[in-house]
Amino acid sequence: MRILFLILLVLTGCHIGPQYEKPMVEAPLEWKAASESFASGACVENWWDVFQDDDLASLERQGIEKNRTLYVAIQRVSEARAMAGIAKSDLYPQAYLNPIYNNVNELIELYGVPQGLFPGFKTITRAHEQIYQLPVAMAYEVDLWGKYRGVYNAAKIYAEAQDEALRATMLVLSAELASHYFNLRAADTQIALIHANLELKKNALTITEARYASGLVGAIDFLAIQEECCDIEAEYQEALRYRVQFENAIAVLVAVAAPEFKIAPNPLWKEPPSIPPGIASAMLLRRPDVAQAERNMASFHAFIGVAYATYFPSICLTSSLGFSSPDLSQFLNWSSKLWQIGANIAQVIFNGWRNRSYVELAFAKFEKTKGDYENTILLALQEVEDALADVEQQGKSFSALNRSLKTAQDIKAISQLRYEKGIANRLDLIRTEMAEIDAQRALSNTLGQRYQSTIQLIKALGGGWESIPSAH
Repeated sequence: MRILFLILLVLTGCHIGPQYEKPMVEAPLEWKAASESFASGACVENWWDVFQDDDLASLERQGIEKNRTLYVAIQRVSEARAMAGIAKSDLYPQAYLNPIYNNVNELIELYGVPQGLFPGFKTITRAHEQIYQLPVAMAYEVDLWGKYRGVYNAAKIYAEAQDEALRATMLVLSAELASHYFNLRAADTQIALIHANLELKKNALTITEARYASGLVGAIDFLAIQEECCDIEAEYQEALRYRVQFENAIAVLVAVAAPEFKIAPNPLWKEPPSIPPGIASAMLLRRPDVAQAERNMASFHAFIGVAYATYFPSICLTSSLGFSSPDLSQFLNWSSKLWQIGANIAQVIFNGWRNRSYVELAFAKFEKTKGDYENTILLALQEVEDALADVEQQGKSFSALNRSLKTAQDIKAISQLRYEKGIANRLDLIRTEMAEIDAQRALSNTLGQRYQSTIQLIKALGGGWESIPSAH
């Protein structure tokens, strides 16, 4: 018996099925859109710190602490870890304490008892029986083929995948918050510039109205400026509407009721930081969605061994130890001891090729997750390349628009001198001032796009510096 136990102990945990090997990532050595502007950058604890914006950092911390979507993702991690714990319990013997007390009084038929003068009649009597039992029962299915260990490994790896899913959720939400924040600040810039443009147009309208009243200009010129003034005012109101929407979106991300949430206006003029893309393989390792896809693939691979184990017999050991007595006075005495040891082996002979279908199903699910993993890598490469191209091209557009603004400022300066010398009138000066504001608006619009592309690049690179809250 001891030899058999040792053999079972050695065989316990044998692995059935193919071994899992983590796929090698074939990444490009360089990016099409990469330039020297992405060659350096400071490493920070949280990726949003590269913007050096205290208000953004405060909002990000508030989002980490209070965001409901992130809270749900944390609970998914806890749920997956608990499921892994449940699966792990099958690797150990199960012991139960089952006290029993029975008191039975019933009619019974007696066999083999002399029946006197009437042999054709049955002997029926009333019996009273009591039983006291205190058994400790144990059952253990020997995991010879790694069936239960495979289930546990799959659950444990799935919990790791949920850890990566938490990181992915954190990255998406923090990037979304930063996106709304800089959209709001870009809207503040546009609102300020549109308001300045509106004031200039109102001045032009006042001057034109006076000239129209004096007969110096026709009604068409006066009405045209009045129409332009109305258009700018409508644009101003639309910019205010967009700002409210960005502010409300941030409120949801930081778990604050929208009517109670306010952010003071803060126009955006500083250029965004340069973000180093790093090498492709490092980028892929940083991306939590890629890591999650790989862990999902590994989890389903573990089920292949579980499916193969269904072909082999299962061995279950049982035992019971305790006390049993019909008399309470003798209960728990050594003479009332109770013990039982048993073992059974079950082997499927035929079940309609169900086991073969289990194996085919396990392989199919693994191949599906493998395809998802490979597709996730391709999408990651695309997102990085797109973000790099956006950052590079928008940087060049920003430089061109900056030169255009400088030209508009020079024209306004010349117009100012001409106006002061009486060569040009006030309307001519207002036109050059409005042209300068239009150039500033175009530059501000591109600046806002550069911030969005920078955020998308950070997101495509997997953050790299994000701080993930614990699931406990």
